[in-house]
Amino acid sequence: MPIALIVLVLVVAVVLAATWPGFVTKTIVVSGNARVRRNEIVSRAGIVPHVSIWLQNTAAISKRIEAIPYVDRARVRQIPPSTLRIVVSERRPFAILRSGDDAALVDRSLRVLEPAATSQSYPVLIIDPGTSLEPGEFVLRSSARGLRDAYERVGGGNFVPASLQYDRFGGLIVTTRGGLRLLFGSETDLSQKITLADAILSQVVTHKRRVAAIDLRAPSAPVVVYR
Repeated sequence: MPIALIVLVLVVAVVLAATWPGFVTKTIVVSGNARVRRNEIVSRAGIVPHVSIWLQNTAAISKRIEAIPYVDRARVRQIPPSTLRIVVSERRPFAILRSGDDAALVDRSLRVLEPAATSQSYPVLIIDPGTSLEPGEFVLRSSARGLRDAYERVGGGNFVPASLQYDRFGGLIVTTRGGLRLLFGSETDLSQKITLADAILSQVVTHKRRVAAIDLRAPSAPVVVYR
């Protein structure tokens, strides 16, 4: 009897949640968004009208909102009697990814956020042509991941990278914001090469503006190229 009573109570509760007009979704609260407009979030959420908050599929709602390129995570909570609260966290732009004539703004995980604009001053990662840069997609090319990681290693020193790319042999080339080209070659000893580049520039400080490139592909015999 107790088990049957519990089941009956649960059935009544479910029926009440489904049919009582007081639980029908009336208010949608959105927070955490700065770049993405509230209207877009609510539209993508696809909340079923005239349905109880307890019968809304919150997992599906979250997934639909997270399909927005700039949205990283979306959490949906039911707040009785008739409110759904959507809390989003947004992705932060990290770099411009260039593939042939196409360029797009991406975050740290290499998700495409939007087409790149000429006014955006982010580091440029240059990869081979032919990569899809559709907003919302994740770029899975190993070259893109390699350049992203190289940027964080090189940018942690005294150099501010403006663009990074690989040559046809897979060697890393970094161009700084001052126009200096650093030809690193293999990345296996990148930290030592960065230190070496710092040391070379400190020795030619009076001629620093005239240095066009430093070739570090052979660390034991670096080459300084002047303008």
